[in-house]
Amino acid sequence: FFFKQKTAYEIKECDWSSDVCSSDLGVQGTRRVVTLPGGWLVDVTFTHVPQPHTVTVHGVTVPTLAVGARWLTLVPTQGHEALLVILNGETPVFAYADVCAATGIGEDGMPWLDDLYLDVRATLSADWTPGVPEIIDADELDAALHSKEITPEQHALAWATAREVARQVARNEHPLLEAIRAFVTFR
Repeated sequence: FFFKQKTAYEIKECDWSSDVCSSDLGVQGTRRVVTLPGGWLVDVTFTHVPQPHTVTVHGVTVPTLAVGARWLTLVPTQGHEALLVILNGETPVFAYADVCAATGIGEDGMPWLDDLYLDVRATLSADWTPGVPEIIDADELDAALHSKEITPEQHALAWATAREVARQVARNEHPLLEAIRAFVTFR
């Protein structure tokens, strides 16, 4: 089976390149990868953003890409999700979980994940309290199943994982969110 493999939001030679933003946007910043117990954290701070971006979740619009924005992506060694938290300066504004089949670290030192299409996103308040989570990209998951890119078992795994992540986020009990918060707070 073919997986849509992603790296954890890489910056190479100061050019942004990911599934979120195209490298032709001219976005620049700094990146470091930190090995933590149970996973890898990619810490990106943007220094040049020609065109800022926002996202709207349940009617709330938050900045996601701007000068000074900090993206922290925690990719665990085990489990079926990776979590991106976006800070506006030092203030958390957005959480985005990628549901995945597997994770690892490449020869280049960048974490990767085998994407299972579903994502869970929520706004974050200044005290890190999540807003109402939203599961997105069900159409992509269904298309991958119909084109036999994933198995029925992987389809079921994606839904079970997304629902559990949404439940944990709604209760403010998501372990990856807490780990990122601790990293930011106690650095």
